[in-house]
Amino acid sequence: MGRLLLGSGRQIGGLAAGDIRDMRLFRQIADAGGITAAVERFDLEKTALSRAVSALEQRLDGTLCIRGPKGFSLTPYGQEVYAAICGIEDALDTARARINGAYRDFQGEVRLGITDSCLTNEDAKISDAIEVFMQMAPAVRLSVSIHPPDQLAAALESRELHLGIVSADHSGPALASTPIFTETANLYCCPRADETPPQLAQLSGRGYGVVLRRFRNVGPALSSRHIAAAWTVEASGLEAVATLLNTGRCVGFMPDHYVTGTRTRRPFVIVPGSDALRLVTVFSVLTEKGRIVSQAVAALRDTLIKTARFSA
Repeated sequence: MGRLLLGSGRQIGGLAAGDIRDMRLFRQIADAGGITAAVERFDLEKTALSRAVSALEQRLDGTLCIRGPKGFSLTPYGQEVYAAICGIEDALDTARARINGAYRDFQGEVRLGITDSCLTNEDAKISDAIEVFMQMAPAVRLSVSIHPPDQLAAALESRELHLGIVSADHSGPALASTPIFTETANLYCCPRADETPPQLAQLSGRGYGVVLRRFRNVGPALSSRHIAAAWTVEASGLEAVATLLNTGRCVGFMPDHYVTGTRTRRPFVIVPGSDALRLVTVFSVLTEKGRIVSQAVAALRDTLIKTARFSA
């Protein structure tokens, strides 16, 4: 492992376990934007974080960050140390994945189903977990498919899939679920250029329709059916909802991350007066209860959970 250049120009030798621990805490502080933010984000003790920074600065003989009334910032030396820490952790993750793969020798097939449009959700970390799993189990035949929410649970129960990622609302008594991320949705519209967005109470009077989802009445599908609008239209899939909204004549629930990551001819606007309808949905990784799964399936399930919790 390479050496870290000290602020004074000296160099350090090997890194002890305590050094690695302090470096990880320092990275969490930097990622959060300060000690107080790291306490709230990672549920850590403030004194432990302060001690870690002080110990690391003493060990590396240099000031790593500026902490004061004006906020938190890394010094130039702190930026170099932060980059080095990221490299160390990446190397450790790679080594861990290789060792696990060599020890367990994962084989066989894993079929993962995902509900539509999770890719634009930065909190999902699904591709991050799959990347780790691919390093861990290069010999496994991995299949990933996209399913409507109401069909994914059925695909698990029919054993078309080994694992599924879908909103917890679509889980069932035969499925075991572990929460891994959340999604926030709002009621959106795409008003024409010469129009103002309709107030929630004005939808019917201004001739706006509401988009209903075809799956069973949970989450946005249930909330949509309680909106007073001039007419209704059905859609299957978020792209279908977005297409209907872009006509300028409908309102419908859309995840905020999808709206942010999608470019359309008319911009999405939250319907004024609809703040109380905002929905926060928990997404979970699902498996069939009582089903004996292979080591490879268990490894991907655990990786999805661990990646989500590490990033939380």
